[in-house]
Amino acid sequence: MKNNIKIITFGCRLNIFESEIIKKRIEKAGIDNVIVLHTCSITSEAERQARQTFRKVVKESPSAKIIITGCSAQNSVDFYKTQSNVFAVLGNREKLIQEFYDKMANYKNDNLPFIFVGDVLKNPPEQIEIHSNDDLFSFDGKTKAFVQIQQGCNNRCSYCIVPFTRGKNQSFSENSILNQVKGFLKKGYKEIVITGVDIAEYGVESKNKSLFSIVKKILDKFPKLERLRLSSLDPAKSYDQILGLMKLDKRLMPHLHLSIQSGDDKVLHDMRRRHNRNDIITLCKKIRKVNKNIAIGADFIVGFPGESEKEFYNTYNLVKKCKISHLHVFPYSIRNGTKAGSMPNQIPENIKKERALKLRILGEKIKYKFIKKQKGKVFNVLVEDKNSGYTENYIFVKIDGEAIEPNSIVKVKIVKVDKNLNVIAKRI
Repeated sequence: MKNNIKIITFGCRLNIFESEIIKKRIEKAGIDNVIVLHTCSITSEAERQARQTFRKVVKESPSAKIIITGCSAQNSVDFYKTQSNVFAVLGNREKLIQEFYDKMANYKNDNLPFIFVGDVLKNPPEQIEIHSNDDLFSFDGKTKAFVQIQQGCNNRCSYCIVPFTRGKNQSFSENSILNQVKGFLKKGYKEIVITGVDIAEYGVESKNKSLFSIVKKILDKFPKLERLRLSSLDPAKSYDQILGLMKLDKRLMPHLHLSIQSGDDKVLHDMRRRHNRNDIITLCKKIRKVNKNIAIGADFIVGFPGESEKEFYNTYNLVKKCKISHLHVFPYSIRNGTKAGSMPNQIPENIKKERALKLRILGEKIKYKFIKKQKGKVFNVLVEDKNSGYTENYIFVKIDGEAIEPNSIVKVKIVKVDKNLNVIAKRI
């Protein structure tokens, strides 16, 4: 890799996008022999993994300049700045600014790490204006490109540390977003994934901008774009226009992922979420009307403080009722500095793990039924590696037959589905 730079990215798709910017910043500054840990802190487990990886990197590459950045760096700067093998710690605002990498290139102090972690609530990360000639348009080893449309979050969910590590909601300019798409298409990407911290909030500061408006603009401006996919959506918002567009333009993938978190109204209230159980049921019904084969995914937190067995089963039964097939299930994780972290009636770890397992098993059963219904149907698959990839509705398939060039979109028929969710397709 140019300049001998290695970036280890944790967490969300937004981090994947920003890792590309960080790599370009380091290359431009001319810093050599660098390992960047671009961290996440959404859960205590995410923080643990980052620290574990840090210790492994120190052991395996003792001479490397180790840079810690991302949400864990923002949230746990006091830990990282005491580690003797850390070369630099950059907060979420500083990590995207060239000035700090230029300063770092001339850093000579052998005793203390280079620390720049500001207060993102007072000084949120600046918008990155992407120009058509910027060389940011590649994701190593990936066939999908991630386009960032906003960053930060204005909500204050009681369990979430993100507003304190990412700052307030900021929408990228339309030109910046379109330049990202244009650059990725020039590089040969066939699928664009719209990403951000809370993409449903895109354009809320303007009467003329919305998630629907930017999605439609992308589809209209780039007729050669083959696939457009949305990342996580807040169920509190209306998606009638998005769903109508999905019905009209098959390039908008029939796969939606919802940030639900709980199926119980009391727990949702305690979480300070803006939707209720009925909102989720209504939204899922609307989604199903657009396409009966659409994939619905969702995030869930189990074992939230005070969650009773009955309240957990309200979530369990919601998943069953709405037939949500692609689950991301997290046992509640205490985040210091959040309201939920100091709530009474914290749930024991063993109960949280039991509930998470029950919900995951249910999710696997629903996913199996969903995929089994697709047997015999024809899909287009974006091939990623070793003749495997995803259908439009986010089913991972392995394609029998001769080797297919990665980043190709091929038509296949699903011919076999086993209970371990191995899906076999044949090219047609």
